[in-house]
Amino acid sequence: MKKIFLTLGVAALVSLNSWAQDSEKRPITSAEFDAAKKIAVKNLDKDSYVKAGNFILDRIGDPFVFKFSDGTERRVYLYKLFETEKMAELGMYAIYTTPKDGKLRQFPLPSPDAPGDVWGKYIDELKYGEEAMKGMSSCMAFVLTKSGVGGAPAAAEEGEKIEYCFPADALVTLADGTTRIISEIAAGDQIQSYQALTQVSEIATVAGLTVHDDQRFDLTRVTLVEAGSKVTASAKPGWESVTLEATANHPVLTESGVKPMSEVRVGDVMYYRDSETNTLKKYDVFTTQSAARSVSKVYNLNTDKATYLVNGTVVMAK
Repeated sequence: MKKIFLTLGVAALVSLNSWAQDSEKRPITSAEFDAAKKIAVKNLDKDSYVKAGNFILDRIGDPFVFKFSDGTERRVYLYKLFETEKMAELGMYAIYTTPKDGKLRQFPLPSPDAPGDVWGKYIDELKYGEEAMKGMSSCMAFVLTKSGVGGAPAAAEEGEKIEYCFPADALVTLADGTTRIISEIAAGDQIQSYQALTQVSEIATVAGLTVHDDQRFDLTRVTLVEAGSKVTASAKPGWESVTLEATANHPVLTESGVKPMSEVRVGDVMYYRDSETNTLKKYDVFTTQSAARSVSKVYNLNTDKATYLVNGTVVMAK
């Protein structure tokens, strides 16, 4: 079986300089987004602090380094992005590169309160970047989840709890292809993990099971159908579909990147495991429903991989 090897910089996500920590924050504008894309970093490994025009990049730790089964090394460098006039923090900045051929894609990662047109440009960067440089979407999905930026919901207010969880009856796919309800998963169990782009299956080891039972939890529900199937709202009962339920902020993998459940929309593409071929298929989101039901206890898995499968669908580990 092909494998993907991943190494992370030991100093990933270290603290910024004190001036950066104290700076004000505001969302990036559409014009700034376009201008920031043109920032030039001469030496990605040595230039951790870059001032270019009206912007400053302050790198966060070492790069994420990916080695896929195709032999191509891929890297993602993360930065804090600031404007120079008031030293306001505009969000994050990513540079995705394949060092062997020197190709790269670079773009800002908007803050959650950025305007809609900025988010539209960001989504286009993910879409067209993947078309130009295969592997970018998969790498960015991993990086954004592990770093806690981009694709994750805004930070909670002080005192507010955020749980990333599933109901007790959610089915987790084990290493042998069988399933078990999440409430019965234990530390040491081996489960399936997937890379959506390469459709490579990996084995993840469960480090622990987190349980929350201190409140009522509303679940967001999405219904998926196989991409390209001619399903309409008037379809007869019995047509095949997949249902996934989770707390609104749990991140899942879509074709356009990582999204919390609450931001998944009809027409989005997610990934579902074909049990006969043990490969991933693209499934379209057919319906979404917020607060579909409420439960008193929810569960989440801690694993050594970036993803696992719930109800056959690729979700992100948190």
